[in-house]
Parts: sequence; structure tokens; C-alpha cells
Amino acid sequence: MSARDNILARIRRATGGGDAVAVAVRLGQRDVQLAPVPAQAQTQGEARITQFIEKATAVDATVSRLASLDDLPAALADELRQRNLPAAIRTGSDPAFARDWGTVEHSIGIGRLVEPATLSRAELAMAETGTLVLASGPENPVTLTFLGETHFVVVAAADIKAGFEDMWADWRERALDPRTVNMVTGPSRSADIGQTLQLGAHGPVALHVFVVG
Repeated sequence: MSARDNILARIRRATGGGDAVAVAVRLGQRDVQLAPVPAQAQTQGEARITQFIEKATAVDATVSRLASLDDLPAALADELRQRNLPAAIRTGSDPAFARDWGTVEHSIGIGRLVEPATLSRAELAMAETGTLVLASGPENPVTLTFLGETHFVVVAAADIKAGFEDMWADWRERALDPRTVNMVTGPSRSADIGQTLQLGAHGPVALHVFVVG
């Protein structure tokens, strides 16, 4: 038996046979935890939201809380004004953004280098690290995540999960299958040059999160 055969045999034993059905069943079992989960990935309720906000702000993101999506246009207009940005936003075709934007000029399409501000919706987020999880596609083009100077992201409070385990379990339940999954933790940064941290090194210089609900 080759080394490859040995490895595959061990995998089959560990997964109860190794066939596709057994693996699918195993992945679908939310109540089966195979590895220890740190305490910071086990928060519940409002404590989970608080933890997400604390973790996100610790990595230079800013966060505000909205009661509902109806409050988004006014809150966005206020954020744009405070940042001295034009009253304009670019989004994908996400139904969440099909609304009256009031004084904010709204355009739909892929991200462009000329965009001062873009807006996306995150499918999920993780309180453990303050991370947003975005699925690419026409509704939320991946280019909006990287090409705008300031990136605004909407995430539902109910979609903030404790940690990676809960997040991936929900992802599988939703049967999401985008071409790209982007996990965003704070604005773009790099310390490659002179060991000095620079924001906006290869993406947005600022990230603001609207937690809805």
C-alpha cells in the first residue's frame, strides 16, 4: 500500500467510510463539534453584537447601529457628509438597496477606480474577529469591496455569528455558492514599506459597517 493509499484510508476511517454521502451528512451536523471552540467564539445574543463592534473598531473600522434598512439612506448621507465625500454611492443590484436614497445619488454596477464610496451587503459576519463575509455576484460585485476609497457595508445583526464554526454552518445551510468569498476585517492595510502601517494600501482606506437590527 502506497503512502497515498494510507492517507486516504485514514480519511475514510475518520469520516465513517469516506463516501460522498457520509461526508455530506457530517458537514450538515451543526450539533457535532470536532475541535475545541475558544470562548470568544461562543458569545450569544446582544453580547455577540457588542463583541463584533469592539473587534471591528479595534482594526480601524467604524460601526453604527440602525433599527432597520429604512434608516440606511439618512445614515449613509450623514456618514458621507461627515467624511467630506460627495453625496453619491455605488452598489450592486442587491434588493436591499432598491429604495429611495433621498439626497444621495445612487448608481448600480461594478466598482470603478473613480468611485469615492461604495456600498455592499455582507451575507454574514463573525464576532470572534470582527470580520465581514461577502459573497461575490451581480447583487454585490466583488469590485465594490476593493475599488472604492471608502467602503460601506450593511450586515444584519441576526447574521453576525459567534465564530468560524457557526458562520460556515450557516453558509452551508443557505447553499451559497459564489465564485468568490471575501472575508474583510477592517480597511486595507500594509506595513511592507518601512514597517510603517499604512491604511488603504491595496483597497479602501476606510471601512464603515452599518449593523441593522
